[in-house]
Amino acid sequence: MDVSAVLMGLLELCADAEKQLANVTMGLPLNPPADSARSARHALSLIATARPPAFITTIAKEVHRHNAAQANSQSQQNVHTTTLARAKTEILRVIDILIEKMPGDVVDLLVEVMDIIMYCIEGSLVKKKGLQECFPAICKFYMVGYCDRSHRIAVGARQGSVALYDVRTGKCQNIHGHKGPITAVSFAPDGRYLATYSNADSHISFWQMNTSLLGSIGMLNSAPQLRCIKTYQVPPVQPASPGSQNHLKLARLIWTSNRNVILMAHDGKEHRFMV
Repeated sequence: MDVSAVLMGLLELCADAEKQLANVTMGLPLNPPADSARSARHALSLIATARPPAFITTIAKEVHRHNAAQANSQSQQNVHTTTLARAKTEILRVIDILIEKMPGDVVDLLVEVMDIIMYCIEGSLVKKKGLQECFPAICKFYMVGYCDRSHRIAVGARQGSVALYDVRTGKCQNIHGHKGPITAVSFAPDGRYLATYSNADSHISFWQMNTSLLGSIGMLNSAPQLRCIKTYQVPPVQPASPGSQNHLKLARLIWTSNRNVILMAHDGKEHRFMV
């Protein structure tokens, strides 16, 4: 079965679901377009919750394909009318459902999920309102961090890498700094440092972001230059009890100043570090 064809077909049917269903008068039968939109929306939700990895990876591939087409000047006139472009609201709706109901599946593909979110939400809107207001569900993960000062998003991956997104340009840079899944990431308040922690390899690392003369973090049109300036070994945090969801909330990083951070374990134990 061509999963992509199935999902894109359903997205085509429910791309205008909000408009179709909003025009229906309460108590009256649905008109054919509205009925099709509602059925497609329901089917999309069922498929996504039945096979979260298939849904996430397929939509992420379509996003990458769409972005590649958008980079081609000959395709510029068509990219805003594609099914993917028109169905952004529906895609975000399903991602929101998956985060709420199946966070364990989402965290395994967190970078792909962020690729989808970055496509569906305008960068200018994230820059203006922040990630927490634009899509609060994704901020529940300790592996996701947003910096208001530099307008960058950090996402920890299961492979031990961190994806760093520039909201202004849409570009993404990967940092390879840990030997196991990332447990938590967090930017310093001034955006000059990024802290990353992996409970699997029992290390916390601090990365320095380069600063331009104008005071913004990094260069506007290029990926920021990062360098690891400090790494500390930390005793591993033990889960409260065996379970697939416990690793999602093992520990988080809390900055108390521009150079001081606390690694807060789920049981309340703290480890303090200074950059």
